Amino acid sequence: MKFGRLRFVLILALLASNLLVGVLSLLFLRSMDQRYAALFDRSVPLINHLRTLTRELGTVQRLARRVSDPKNEAAWAALLPQMAEGSNLARNHALEISGMHSLKDSRHVAAMADSGRNYDEKVNEFLALARAEKLAEANRFNSEVLRPAYDQYMEALDDVAGFVEREGSELRDRYAADSRLFGGFLLAFAGWPLLAAAGIIVVMGLLVTGLFVAVFFPKLFASKPSAA
Repeated sequence: MKFGRLRFVLILALLASNLLVGVLSLLFLRSMDQRYAALFDRSVPLINHLRTLTRELGTVQRLARRVSDPKNEAAWAALLPQMAEGSNLARNHALEISGMHSLKDSRHVAAMADSGRNYDEKVNEFLALARAEKLAEANRFNSEVLRPAYDQYMEALDDVAGFVEREGSELRDRYAADSRLFGGFLLAFAGWPLLAAAGIIVVMGLLVTGLFVAVFFPKLFASKPSAA
């Protein structure tokens, strides 16, 4: 009767532990899904915005080269409104990127903003020269001033992209470590019946060993006569 009751208790404990493991696994998987979704929402849109900004700035710089090229067609003046519009689009896009939560409290925001302001000022100076039909000066300004400012801006954007990539990798590694830790915990918890069985076997082995020694080597347990 006592053995049957003990077996019933063990079965209930096993069912309860399996249910608990299932619930904990479900909660952890949901938590990890939310964390990876947040990581995706944090990194991917920013990378896409940076790529778009890079393409817009490249368009502005190509237009500057076409405008200041002495061999360009006579209709170079028609390119100036396109360059001004592209510069405004890039400037607004850069402001949008600077305000994204992914770059909050990042030193890269300040570096990108400084490089962006510097490049915007140089674009305006270039446009002023071109509108005044000082194409030779505009060509020299593009080579000596505008292009280096563009390169500096690109380096700042590359630093931002590298920062986002490193941060995403660190968070991914942290999530992977948490998964391994939780998996080990669940494995240990789910294996308690095996641990209990191993403990019972060890206890029974000790009892059998003690009984064997008591039967075949009774002198080991015999009390020594006290001295008179």
